Parts: sequence; C-alpha cells; structure tokens
Amino acid sequence: MKKKKEEDFRAFVDLNVNGNAKGGVFIGNDLKDAIEDIEEKGVDKVVGVVYDGTYKLEILTKPLIEIETDIELNQKGVKI
Repeated sequence: MKKKKEEDFRAFVDLNVNGNAKGGVFIGNDLKDAIEDIEEKGVDKVVGVVYDGTYKLEILTKPLIEIETDIELNQKGVKI
C-alpha cells in the first residue's frame, strides 16, 4: 500500500466546535465511491459533507473552474 501524502487527506469538520478533536473511530460506508463517482467526471470537487442526524449524507460540491479561479485570486492577494 502506498504511503498517503498530506494533500491526499481532506477533513470535513463541525465548524461549531472549538479545540482539539480525536480521531480513530472508523466506520464502513460507500462515501469513498460516491466521491470518486462525482470527481472522476472532472467537473466538480467534493468540498463538504453535511450530516443531519439521519442515514443520508449531503455531498457539497464546487466546480473545479471556480476553485482554480479562487486559487488565482488568492495568489494575487484578492480576498474571496
């Protein structure tokens, strides 16, 4: 198995919680497949997951072209 690089990880966190959090609880699911299905088309990137207390997760996406524009603007010092 290849070693994962830092940029391979994406964390989706509860923004209402402050301080340190602890990981280590793993569950089986098909979220990986769902994200790959969305992103393999090369149009959108998954940028978030919404958990509402049910078994359904909402996947938040952003068009790649907008992400590229955001990066370019950030590099020029423009606040988004």
